Amino acid sequence: MKKIIALALSLTLLLGCVSALAETAKQETLTMPGAFSVKYPALPGYYSFTVEENNEMSYRMMITPKEAGKPVLLLTIDFNDEWYGVNTLADATEEDMAALRADFYNVTELNDGEIVFEETQTNAGIPVLVARAADGSFGAVYTIYMSHEIEIDIFPNAGIDGINEEAVQAVLAFLGDAEFVPLETKE
Repeated sequence: MKKIIALALSLTLLLGCVSALAETAKQETLTMPGAFSVKYPALPGYYSFTVEENNEMSYRMMITPKEAGKPVLLLTIDFNDEWYGVNTLADATEEDMAALRADFYNVTELNDGEIVFEETQTNAGIPVLVARAADGSFGAVYTIYMSHEIEIDIFPNAGIDGINEEAVQAVLAFLGDAEFVPLETKE
């Protein structure tokens, strides 16, 4: 009887270890050379991605759904010397935030359309600015980490009438599950 209990306990521990390793394996990492790395959960199987740009100053990944009803995402990470010394969006001044909101109007093709802004944070406490076109034609989740702008643009796809709360919450969860790790510098 003791052998059966010991075997059952061993199998339970082994399955627990395998499960923990499987969870660890589900993370992917991208690195901004000389600055930081981002460990993020593997994308769901219904998404594929294409890295469009990857250098010391910029990273762009197009994330495309394989099925209708899911939004198209564009992840962009850019160093911006205007944010030099700003570690997170929480460090930005009110003037910085006003200029940031104005920039969304400058780079979108909304003409006279309205953009609705919301300052919030992810479940991990990362401060973000959510911007959505009032007509649902696009959305974006924006933050800053170590003088780098991190933006995930959200675009409608087949089967979606516009950007909805579910799409924004999915992006916030993705960012909240990401782990930002400063790279060690050698002096």
